[in-house]
Amino acid sequence: MDNLRILAVADLWQGSNAYAFVRALRRLGHSVRTVPSENFVPGKWRARPLRGLRRLLEPALVDEYTAELLREAELLRPHLFFVYKGHYVTAEAVQGVRARGAVAVDVFPDVSVLAHGRWIPRALPEYDWVFTTKKFGLGDMERLLGVRRASFLPHGFDPEVHRPLPLSAEDRAAYACDVSFVGTWSPKKQSWLEHLARHLVAHAPGARLRVWGEQWGSARRALGDCLESRPVLGLEYAKAVQASRINLGILSEARQGASSGDQITSRTFHIPACGGFLLHERTAELAEHFREGEECAAFEGPEEMAAQVVRFLGQEAERVRIAAAGRSRVEREASIDHRAAVVLAKVAELRGGPHPLAPSPASAGEGGRTADPAPRGTGS
Repeated sequence: MDNLRILAVADLWQGSNAYAFVRALRRLGHSVRTVPSENFVPGKWRARPLRGLRRLLEPALVDEYTAELLREAELLRPHLFFVYKGHYVTAEAVQGVRARGAVAVDVFPDVSVLAHGRWIPRALPEYDWVFTTKKFGLGDMERLLGVRRASFLPHGFDPEVHRPLPLSAEDRAAYACDVSFVGTWSPKKQSWLEHLARHLVAHAPGARLRVWGEQWGSARRALGDCLESRPVLGLEYAKAVQASRINLGILSEARQGASSGDQITSRTFHIPACGGFLLHERTAELAEHFREGEECAAFEGPEEMAAQVVRFLGQEAERVRIAAAGRSRVEREASIDHRAAVVLAKVAELRGGPHPLAPSPASAGEGGRTADPAPRGTGS
């Protein structure tokens, strides 16, 4: 069979890692039908009464979403049920789509399998295979959920979004800064950025720090004008990376049930792909993807982070050299197309034969442990 019919659960906004997978699968020649959960369970209601109403309605809305997934599976008869995270995908939905002949695969991108609602822990054991973007996630899923049919798959960059772009004067006015961080708030990130802001005042007066992302409202008093109080998405994210002289990679801490915090994240690959200079928290996993001092710069802890920022602000030629080498590295081996090829190779294996459009994991440059498949319908 030259192409696969794929039923996908994925966000559809530009810049979404999930949507990047959908487009990569289409570029590889496959037919993809998406059924995003946001069509059934509203995720952007912010007013307190509406949030309360959503909590009351959520079980019924999720039931309706499950029924829609099964209807789509009955009509499409997919070869692959591809789920990116699957916040509202139930165990019953996975079982039902598999019963209609599909191989079910989840790409799980988060630190904890327990911190994102009640449905994910019940559903993950029902997939034929789970890819986790966290190496420690393999042990966590087995320990907490009994999931052994799993392997590590690092994030990748979207070549349609994460790329150098021409910046207008308006773009530079909107995004230009000396150092930036893009990401969702956490206590660790706030503490480290507060330290950096104080260090810049003392050692690089006039240097501008800007922070974009969700949930930073509580940090307004501490970080003040550094906070932009909004996310930057899609091509605007790529512009913000390019317009910053230094782009920070501060990693999320451990969450409920997780044995570790992040070691790498999607920004690890997005920033170099956009042509940005990456100053990243130093981890063993970072060293597996980039050579420190040649393709990225690194730090351990807030003190070294601040010192490295001041150092590299005065080293423009070195920043340019490292950024160019980092972009070359990710272009060779870290696009979302590389990651999608690994997924398709596993799907071909699970379906019982090679697929002409799915390069082997070795040819796609992937590593990571894989477990032997257990019988269908079991969690271990």
